[in-house]
Amino acid sequence: MEQKILERDLSATLRTPDGAGPFPAVLALGGSDGGTPEYFLELLVREGFACLALAYWGTRDTQMTFTEIPLERVERGLRWLAAYPGVRAEDGRVGLIGASRGGELALLAAATFPRFAGPVVAYTPSSVAWVGIDISLPPGGTTRSSWAYRGVPLPYVSFPRGAAPVMTERGLSLLPMCEGGLVDADAVQRAAIAIERASGPVLLVSGGDDQVWPAGRMCEQLVERMAQHRRARDVEHLHFPRAGHMLFPYTRPSDTEIPAMPAALGGTAEADAAAHRAAWPEVVNHLRRKSAAQRAEDTPASDAGRGP
Repeated sequence: MEQKILERDLSATLRTPDGAGPFPAVLALGGSDGGTPEYFLELLVREGFACLALAYWGTRDTQMTFTEIPLERVERGLRWLAAYPGVRAEDGRVGLIGASRGGELALLAAATFPRFAGPVVAYTPSSVAWVGIDISLPPGGTTRSSWAYRGVPLPYVSFPRGAAPVMTERGLSLLPMCEGGLVDADAVQRAAIAIERASGPVLLVSGGDDQVWPAGRMCEQLVERMAQHRRARDVEHLHFPRAGHMLFPYTRPSDTEIPAMPAALGGTAEADAAAHRAAWPEVVNHLRRKSAAQRAEDTPASDAGRGP
């Protein structure tokens, strides 16, 4: 069953498997292409999940600039999905999956709304909040954050002054710009995603030949941060050295109004397909796991306080 949801600050498509359920539930977030990530509907529903694919930018019903996107838009989707009849929300939490900028958003939302987000999967994500995208702003002038919460823009990492995409045989690569941004240690510290606040668990997936941004490096930063906060057992990083930025079957969203641009994603079709075959069973199993908070509730009192 599939239905389009268009309510107050909620633009999404819900698809559920055949049958009465209850089904485990996952909220899906796409990337900078905008629109509804229908590819996650295709992947997840066949695995028995109810999936709410959220449009958070790039459509008439959301916004047309990738700037100061309210995190509350994801909170609204999480709450809506958890309350939907026929889904199974563990202690009010549902799964969360995102790719690229959607992976960045998924991690931010999990850290901001741990009460509503359970297991999280982030494909080729960021470890920091990045500068927003608004072509109406003059080059080299004012910049804005990609995200906001309670009306306040989040701290962000900017690209170095004068930085520009690099044209390759396969399209534009943002990798040098992002690597340059990560050199600013102060900005990275301010904009770091506090992933340790997520109820978890967290699964990160990256490719070693990502030409969009250094996802593998940023995933390792997230792993290190979790370890520093005694959460090492709640995070796992799947890294595929020959793969690029797109590590699952992708189709462009049908409702996006963002013009398509040739982008250098890295990897090869063969390496990306092999990464998907290896990662996808892990992703499915991960999304069926309980959160750290739920596991703690299930732990007998005599086991409380034991180390990993």
